[in-house]
Amino acid sequence: MDEQRQQRVQPVGFSRRQLAFGLAATVILAPRGKVRAEEVSEPDWEVLPHEGRPASAPPPAIAPATGPGALAAAPGTLRLKPPPAPETEVWCYGGAVPGPTLRAKQGGSLRLAFANKLAQPTTLHWHGVHLPNAMDGVGGLTQTAVAPGAVFDIAFPTPDAGTFWYRPLVPALAAEQTERGLYGLFIVDEATPPPFDHDVGLVLDDWALDPADQVRTSFGDAAEVGLGGRLGNWLTVNSKEPPQRLEVAPGARLRLRALNAANARPLTLRFEDLRVHVIAVDGRPSEVFQPARGAISLMPGTRLDLAVEAPGEPGRSGAVLVALGPGVPALVLTTTGAPSPLAGAPLSPLPRSRLPEAIALQAAARAELIIEGGLDPAALQSGAGPSLPDAARAWTVNKVAWPDAPKKPVLSVKAGRPVALALVNRTPFVQAMHVHGHHVRLLHNFDDGWEPYWLDTIPIPPRATARIAFVAETPGHWMIGSTILERLSGGLACWFEVT
Repeated sequence: MDEQRQQRVQPVGFSRRQLAFGLAATVILAPRGKVRAEEVSEPDWEVLPHEGRPASAPPPAIAPATGPGALAAAPGTLRLKPPPAPETEVWCYGGAVPGPTLRAKQGGSLRLAFANKLAQPTTLHWHGVHLPNAMDGVGGLTQTAVAPGAVFDIAFPTPDAGTFWYRPLVPALAAEQTERGLYGLFIVDEATPPPFDHDVGLVLDDWALDPADQVRTSFGDAAEVGLGGRLGNWLTVNSKEPPQRLEVAPGARLRLRALNAANARPLTLRFEDLRVHVIAVDGRPSEVFQPARGAISLMPGTRLDLAVEAPGEPGRSGAVLVALGPGVPALVLTTTGAPSPLAGAPLSPLPRSRLPEAIALQAAARAELIIEGGLDPAALQSGAGPSLPDAARAWTVNKVAWPDAPKKPVLSVKAGRPVALALVNRTPFVQAMHVHGHHVRLLHNFDDGWEPYWLDTIPIPPRATARIAFVAETPGHWMIGSTILERLSGGLACWFEVT
């Protein structure tokens, strides 16, 4: 029988050497079962060679995708629950959910032909990747959406190593398309990858299923758009029942690439009998640090690279748990055989990224982005039913909802100039905003420093302000949009221009 697991509401906070992103209160059904963990593997996609260039060298011109390397978005089915439950109708990339793990080399390039076999227009957005603006995949801003039956050539250089993901981004449709299964990992390997015994992808999602075990068709529902987003009731790990299980050598060291692919639910990971260090946040190397109090949280869209060390004796187990109720094991490691050659070896940080060590805040272009809208929870508690006169304009940035936002940027800045933004959350909800094409520093309150990691997805506590800074990079039109996707479809996005 399914167990109901209740989350408690917790505040969002920020502190040095800690990432605490908060939780939303809801009920989730936690499936159980035994499956083998799937390690991240080489894809079938055509990837251009590394050619021995340093990451800072200008990338070569890239030819359009031809021949092998096609990726299709199409309907399919997926077994989310064990028999006698039926398979669930989904949408998938390359016939799988998550879609095939795409891999490239730092200093190389990726190219593929994207085919849309859905009945809706769609795009491919490369979340966290610094790439030419025309390849960012925002329908209506950086490109025309790919029509049903059409093919779009994708080609871009990969100067930055890291853990990223790909997903659809036509703002009005992204919530439905992502919830139905359209997402996958995109990994750019370091020119000289650091030593790990295993490289494991951990894609977490909560599915909102109806009594017939199909994806709930409540897209556009006023409560989902105007309140906490689409909170599911069936947790999966790589679209399978948790926990996934992996036998490893005693003391084995794993690179765990965790992605929260849920539409709206923040997820917190806890660790039992495992030694864990954070080595990268949102695809960028960080200072190496241990999670505060043995737990770390991911907002939707956030990725964490974790160095996980298994117990040192054979026959021992350790687990990565999702903090729902007493904890749902997501990954269980069991040690067997001879010790790993890496057991006990010092852990070195990942190679530094090409992002600047310092940002000249005194020279920054500045803007304030005020987030408003949604439904009033207090009014609903008084007995009023949820109602949104215009769901596409339920949320605004500086009084403008996304359907009207493409007319004017919130900021225009020349490439190479520092930018400082104040993200002002005037709502009673936690917000999460993704800055496209850039990574940012989270500033301290008085611009007297920043946290020791880079982000592309920024959590903002209720009725609070998050201040961020970055250096404008590639020319183009870059979205800043909610990763709580029902709010994105409800208008919560804007854009800035780099010239």
